[in-house]
Amino acid sequence: MGKIIKAIVLSLLLIQCSTETDKTIAKNKLGEIGPKTSIEDLDVLFKNDSITKIPVDADFIREYHVYDEEGNELLTIKPKYEKDSIIGIEFIKVYNDSYKTESGISTLSTYKDLADNYSIDKIEPSFNSAIVFVDELNATFALDKKDLKLGEFDMRKIRKDQIPDMARIQYITLWFE
Repeated sequence: MGKIIKAIVLSLLLIQCSTETDKTIAKNKLGEIGPKTSIEDLDVLFKNDSITKIPVDADFIREYHVYDEEGNELLTIKPKYEKDSIIGIEFIKVYNDSYKTESGISTLSTYKDLADNYSIDKIEPSFNSAIVFVDELNATFALDKKDLKLGEFDMRKIRKDQIPDMARIQYITLWFE
């Protein structure tokens, strides 16, 4: 009887593991998504989620937004176009903390977590964020300027030592080559 229970528990664990999707952020890859992933593939990969096309009911789609079952935005996917045809993905913005790098960096991480695990190649200001470039992942990490004690429209150069360790990551943009 004990062997049967163990076999049932083991098979349930294997089923659980096989149905989980890969949510690893890596260079030119987000789980099963790569630069050549088609929009049709996205419908299959996110079959349990909701995909909204922006603008709605338009022939030329600029972005795809992916929401989970509770309505929380997971990702924004920007297609890459060539001569009015979608040829793959240009970038994906990650808003959900279930997506992580191999070092465990997610939208719940801090600047210190990021700097401890990756080389910071460049930092540029935007209107409301500091954009941290990590070439190793071909990704950028947006930090809220409020955490840096900078004004929203302050476009002065930002140095690594100006960023507090506890500055939170707003979102991650993974760029595809």
